[in-house]
Amino acid sequence: MSTESETKPVSTSRRGSFAPIDFTEDITKECLKQVEFYFSEFNFPYDKFLRTMAEKNDGWVPISSIATFNRMKKYRPIEKVVEILRTSKILEVSEDGENVKRRVPLVLNKDKEAIFEQNKRTLAIMNIPHENVESLSDLQHSLEEFFNKLGEVNQLRLIRVSGKKFKGTALVEFKTLEICQDVLKTYAGAKDDESKEVLSFEGAKLDVLTKKQYNMQREATRSKNFGGSGQRSRSFTGHRKNMPKLTPPKEAEKDIASAIDSETKPEESKD
Repeated sequence: MSTESETKPVSTSRRGSFAPIDFTEDITKECLKQVEFYFSEFNFPYDKFLRTMAEKNDGWVPISSIATFNRMKKYRPIEKVVEILRTSKILEVSEDGENVKRRVPLVLNKDKEAIFEQNKRTLAIMNIPHENVESLSDLQHSLEEFFNKLGEVNQLRLIRVSGKKFKGTALVEFKTLEICQDVLKTYAGAKDDESKEVLSFEGAKLDVLTKKQYNMQREATRSKNFGGSGQRSRSFTGHRKNMPKLTPPKEAEKDIASAIDSETKPEESKD
């Protein structure tokens, strides 16, 4: 445990408390798992908000700030959360119970090879139902359970337009390349190829793309949405009007094989 002479954690008052809940064994495990995920290699290096707070305070992050995250709001009282975090083998809680940090800091500057390997295990899932979603936190939890049935998932990220609105696309990083490739071969191009299995979630047929294919679509969309003068073109049908069409049935197998092959050659990839 750290002492005041070693560090000076930020003390933040705990406001906005919600109704207490019954911390059953399962809920306790979920709470600890969620906070440990925030500080994991799969989230922390990419979470600008957490990183900024940690960098300003010798790695410490106020627990009261973490308690405001959507997926943490249900865990009350916060004092119970502090008690649970003290049992973590990954995290350390300050003596005053106000702050938390990793016991062993992460190496944040990943080399290109590590990032490339992560991208190879990641698929973009499109057309996820989102129009009537009341809670993105609940949706993410449901999607995590859904994809974990296909293979162990490291992380799932809901992509938000301009950082605010979710438009139906998620990036799913699987634990191994083998799992990722198996899902890709089974479901990619299913909408246009009757020989493929259809991946459905809550009645909606999903599109499955590699991370590289998804990035190419985004770049194509940006190029078509901006004219030579730099002015954004307007469309009443929304951004999907300019999205490149998915691979035709006859070319689906070739495209998948090409995508997998290109994802295994770091020197040729621009991801």
